[in-house]
Amino acid sequence: MKLDPNTKASETLPVSEVERVARWLTLSGASLAALLVLIVFGVVSYSVFMRYVLGTPITFSDELSGFIVVAMVALGAGEVLLRGEHFGVDLLTERAGPRTQWLVDLWGMIGVILVASAILYSAVLMVRFSYDFGVYSDGYLGVQMWIPQGFLLIGMIILILAALARIFTLLTVRRP
Repeated sequence: MKLDPNTKASETLPVSEVERVARWLTLSGASLAALLVLIVFGVVSYSVFMRYVLGTPITFSDELSGFIVVAMVALGAGEVLLRGEHFGVDLLTERAGPRTQWLVDLWGMIGVILVASAILYSAVLMVRFSYDFGVYSDGYLGVQMWIPQGFLLIGMIILILAALARIFTLLTVRRP
């Protein structure tokens, strides 16, 4: 079987029905992340215009942009995982046989779940603390911190579900 050189590796991988359902969730997160890219572009453009054209800098743009960038990364991570576009070290694994590659993929997803679970646990504690004690940001926005922190929590849930769906695919669908 000859593959089109413009086809991504993830498009040639077999996919289970569970992973197709998970893709809906990851695409939702990635769509919101894409919208946030446009918003942060608008905020930065507005800030530059105000500072360098009108000479009246705004004070909240750096803080808002930082919150949005964290949300973009967290919300987009699950889709990147299912597409197989996370960065990785292929030096040894691309020369491995199909069985070894399958094991590496499986252990990689388990590793993603373990790390994302640790981040999720920390995010739950962080959001709960910020909400219970009414913590506000130190910057000019003065936003309740549980709001931007909540995006990390949502993103890790999406990432864990994506990794679980990929594991299901690895365990149930045979590769050609």
